Amino acid sequence: MAGVSAILLAGGRSSRFGSDKLRFVPPSCSCDMLQRSFSLLQGLPGVSRVAVSCREEQAGEIASRLPRGAAIVADQPHEQTFPIFGMAAALRKWPGTTLLLSCDLPLMERSVLSILLREHGRRRSGGAQRPLRTAFRHADGRVETLVSVWEPESLPFIERSLAGGRYGLYAAIPPERQWLIPIVDPLPFFNLNTPQDVFLLHEHCRNALPVRSGAELPGPGPCPEGSRQERCDTR
Repeated sequence: MAGVSAILLAGGRSSRFGSDKLRFVPPSCSCDMLQRSFSLLQGLPGVSRVAVSCREEQAGEIASRLPRGAAIVADQPHEQTFPIFGMAAALRKWPGTTLLLSCDLPLMERSVLSILLREHGRRRSGGAQRPLRTAFRHADGRVETLVSVWEPESLPFIERSLAGGRYGLYAAIPPERQWLIPIVDPLPFFNLNTPQDVFLLHEHCRNALPVRSGAELPGPGPCPEGSRQERCDTR
């Protein structure tokens, strides 16, 4: 699937983290979370554009830490930060298939993103009604909405949610218009929200716990009714 825009969500205030998580350098990594996440998206097969979604006041500082000419799209000004603002801004600017990635996943792998794009492309080209969003689903039903692929036809649904003051990104799309991929290895979806998460990350790296990779995913399926949780509505 070619011509995909990749959007990195970086507009959060890191209030629970206690410092700017974009500047956090993961163990055994030579760059910070902003740079690592951006590099994951660069060179991803099928991706033609990589951009960062952030608050307007962040734009200059973020651009200075990325390759020259990196695209920046500013969120809708609001007293709070929600991923739905970044998703809406990206689809308004570049109305096409869009890969969404949160910037707080220190163990995310490019292979996981490739699986996401591949499965979305398969469903999109099939005879059934194509999904507006494809995402990963945990065994307990939680959905990783911030690691997902969106179609441009999802924008009216997002705009409707915004107009109604509903800022949850997951609930913006009807369950029957989603396609969910079961997660085999949850480790790449470990996200940084608090200082305790930093401790857990260092413990993982110190103990050299194995990261399973290359496992075949079970076949994806439609969103089950009632599976309405998303990993994080605020950043």
